[in-house]
Order: sequence, then structure tokens, then C-alpha cells
Amino acid sequence: MTEYEITLTYLNGCAGASHPLTSFDEAELNDPADYIRAKHSKDFAAFEKEIRDNGQIVYTFSNDAVTYIYEFTPL
Repeated sequence: MTEYEITLTYLNGCAGASHPLTSFDEAELNDPADYIRAKHSKDFAAFEKEIRDNGQIVYTFSNDAVTYIYEFTPL
């Protein structure tokens, strides 16, 4: 298991990027996908996964109403 700092950026359709809501969490996970699946089981398949050069894993979901960006940074 790996310990991650998790940054969630939430953008709603009205305020958009001009007023993002950001929250932080820490968790020990075998796979960050399990964290996303637990929070967004209905929409999990629509999330896009990106692995950045620094080892950070990013999951993004966006539709016309909301955007969720989860950034998993290994500690």
C-alpha cells in the first residue's frame, strides 16, 4: 500500500474555473482507482486517468454540469 496526498478540485457549471472548490485528504491505498470507484461508482467509467512524470496520478471527470479533478501524490 502507498500513502497518498489527495487533492480534489471541484468545478461546478455556474462558477466554473473562476471559483473552484479544493479539498485535501490523505489515504493509504493499493490503487487510487479504488478511491475514485468508492466515491463515484456510477460515473467511474467516465473518469480519465493520467500519470505524470513525477509519479502523480490524476483522475478527471467532466460533463456539462461539473468537473472533478483528483490528484494523487505519493508521500
